[in-house]
Amino acid sequence: MTIPSVPDSACAAHAAHRAYRAHPLHVPAAARRAGVQVVRVDFDWQVPLASPAYAALSDAERARAGRFLRSQDAVRSAGTRVALRDVLGAQLGIAPQAVALVVGEAGRPALDPAHHAHHEHHPPLDFNVSHAGDHALIAWSAGCRVGVDIERCDRATDWRGLTREVCTPGEAAYLDALPDPARADAFMHVWSAKEALLKALGTGIGGGLRAFAVVPPRDAATPAVEVVSPAAPAAGVAGFDAAWLDAAPGYAACVAWTRA
Repeated sequence: MTIPSVPDSACAAHAAHRAYRAHPLHVPAAARRAGVQVVRVDFDWQVPLASPAYAALSDAERARAGRFLRSQDAVRSAGTRVALRDVLGAQLGIAPQAVALVVGEAGRPALDPAHHAHHEHHPPLDFNVSHAGDHALIAWSAGCRVGVDIERCDRATDWRGLTREVCTPGEAAYLDALPDPARADAFMHVWSAKEALLKALGTGIGGGLRAFAVVPPRDAATPAVEVVSPAAPAAGVAGFDAAWLDAAPGYAACVAWTRA
């Protein structure tokens, strides 16, 4: 799929042409104290990729979206990045297209350090993104690391097969003890919490999904963070807190942040 470039002059019309709608999500008090904010992005599938709505994309971002064969996948890629640029531009006080992004550890996107140099009297801004189905989540904070994940709860998912790769023995036993109709959704909540924590840590899933447990939860909204393999890279998740989010019906979502 080829995504045509949009003239720079179209950026002025960007505010009037949105490729998405953004909705702030409620985060728990501990996350708010850490400066964590999360928005849900709802994609507009009807906006063409040649629209001024995508004018802020870099050439590389446009090319990345264009490599997807399915139009919905291209929209998710482009729409998520445009929304991210809007969020970061607003936080930095610059135009969305002026936001410079780099790829850091384990493929984790980050702000170009030059932005921090220009805002040396402010804590560095960290962010994280995730998308699934009709939505994306963007989390950010000044002064602490954040990770976020959203997963669509699809009853057709082979969650039992995935437990061998994702869950500790204790987590698998916890899921098996639940009523059968609740197990698939519960597994996706486990998955979202583990992804969010590992993304905040910066290792990605390569850090070891089975190196720590998030269930049984502390309470209905709060995953446990119990390290079971102290030597694994993922053991660093012990320095983070997490909370499940009420993101959208039919989805599991979680945000993680540096523990104070």
